[in-house]
Amino acid sequence: MKLVKFQKTVKLFTDLKFALLVLGIIAFISSFGTVIEQDETIEYYQQNYPVFKPIYGFINWQVISFFGLDHVYTTWWFLSLLLILGICLVSCTFTRQIPLLENSKEFLFKKQKKSFLILPFVIQFKNFLYLKENILLKLQSLNFYIFQYGNLIYGYKGLIGRVSPILVHISLLIILSGSSWGAFNNFKAQELLPTGEVFHIQNPIKIGKLTNLPSMNVRINDFWVEYENNKIHQFYSNLSILNSNGTEIKTQTISVNNPLHYKTIDFYQSDWNLLGIRIQNQKTSQIYEFPLFPLKQNTKSWITWIPTTSTQTTALIFDQVQKTFTAYDENGKFLKNYNVGEMFDSQYKMLEVIPASGLQIKYDPSIVIIYFGFGLLMLTACLSYLPYTQFWLYSDEFVSWIGSSTNRGKIQLEIDFENLIRSIEEKVSRNISLFDI
Repeated sequence: MKLVKFQKTVKLFTDLKFALLVLGIIAFISSFGTVIEQDETIEYYQQNYPVFKPIYGFINWQVISFFGLDHVYTTWWFLSLLLILGICLVSCTFTRQIPLLENSKEFLFKKQKKSFLILPFVIQFKNFLYLKENILLKLQSLNFYIFQYGNLIYGYKGLIGRVSPILVHISLLIILSGSSWGAFNNFKAQELLPTGEVFHIQNPIKIGKLTNLPSMNVRINDFWVEYENNKIHQFYSNLSILNSNGTEIKTQTISVNNPLHYKTIDFYQSDWNLLGIRIQNQKTSQIYEFPLFPLKQNTKSWITWIPTTSTQTTALIFDQVQKTFTAYDENGKFLKNYNVGEMFDSQYKMLEVIPASGLQIKYDPSIVIIYFGFGLLMLTACLSYLPYTQFWLYSDEFVSWIGSSTNRGKIQLEIDFENLIRSIEEKVSRNISLFDI
C-alpha cells in the first residue's frame, strides 16, 4: 500500500499538467508582490489599504498581514510552492528526459515491414547495385551519426534537441535557487549625507534574515546639480570606496540610473537635500553653522533664521541648489536677493550652502545567479526547438525499406527525404521502378 502511494506521488510530480498548475499559481501570487508594496511598516498598510475601502473588494491591510503579502517572496507557503516546482523539474528530468536522452544515443534497428509502415516518411526500393553505399554517402553529407549491422542501418542527428530540455530544467532550478537564496540574503539601505562625510552602511530599510551588513567605508567627495532651462536636469555625487587604512579603492561619479558597483553592492543616486549654511561674522571672523528647514513637505525650498542683531532676526530662503537666496525681515517683508559669497548683512557673509546626497544602497548576490539562469534558459529554450531526426534502412534479397521520423521540423525532413530519393533516382538506371507506399 505504501509503495502504491509513493508511486502515485512520484507520478504526480512528473505530471506536466501538475507542474504547469504550480507554475501558474506561482505566477499569480508573484503578481501580488508586484502590485502590493513589499516590506513596509504596518502603519503604511493600514493607511493605504484600509478595511473600509478594500482593493478589488477584498484586499485590505488585515488580509495583507494575515497572508504575508507584505513579504510574499519569503513566506513559507511561497517557498513551498518553489520547492514543489523544483521537485517536479528534478523528477521529470530523471524519470523522462534523461532516459529519453540515453535511448536517443543508442542504435535502434528496424527489420520488419510493419515497423516501417508506422513511420511518417517511408519508401520502398527494388535493390540495385550500390544502393546502400549511395544512401550512406547522402546521410554523411547530412551530418547523421550512422550505425550499421549487416543489412541494417540506423542514423540520427540533432541530439542537442534531446539535451536541451534537461538544460532548460537545470536553468529553471538555478533561477528558483537563486531567487530563494536572494530573498533571505539581501539588503536595501538609505543614507542622506553631507559632502565630505565618511559613512558606514547603517540605515537599512530592508534586510534579509541571513544578511550581515558589510563593513566598508564610503566617502562623499562632492555633490552638485546640473540645471537645464532653470530646472534640475540631473544631480551627481562623487564617491570613494576606502579600505580600513583610508586608502581609496575605487572612485566614481554617480547619477540617477548610473550607479557605482563594487563587488555585489550598488550605490544609486536617489535624492538630495540641503542641510544647513555656513556664515562668517566679518568683525570677529567667527564661522557659524545654521540648520535649514523645509518650507513644505515634498518641495525643494528651505528656510532658516539668522539673529542679525540682539533684537532683529532675518529669514533666509533657499530654492533648489542655486547660488542665490532671498532675505526677509522678521515681519516677512522682502529685503533683497543675494548670491552665495556676498554680504547679506552689515556683519555677516554667506560662505556656503551645505548639500546632502541621498544614496540608495542595494546588495543582492543572487542577481548574478538569476541572470545566469535566465541566460541559460533563453539559450537552451531556443536549442530545444532543434529537431531530433532518425533514419532507418533495411534490405532483404529483393527490396530495401527506407524510413525516417523527427520530433520537430517535419517540413524540413520532408524536403531532405525527397532530395534523398531524387539523388538515388539519378544514380540508378531508368528501368529501375520506384513506388511509394
